[in-house]
Amino acid sequence: CLQPWDSAAGILIVREAGGTVTDFSNRTVGAEAREVLATNGGIHSEMLAFMEVGDS
Repeated sequence: CLQPWDSAAGILIVREAGGTVTDFSNRTVGAEAREVLATNGGIHSEMLAFMEVGDS
């Protein structure tokens, strides 16, 4: 099981580099998140759509 400190640095690095980090419902996440989608920002909406298809 991941702990908050396991993902906090990664979330910060992606955001500072201009990327986007949300949960699978496109809500802003913090280190305590149970589901995380991190992208370069340019493909975030496509990845969210892909995640929806995968749930079907």
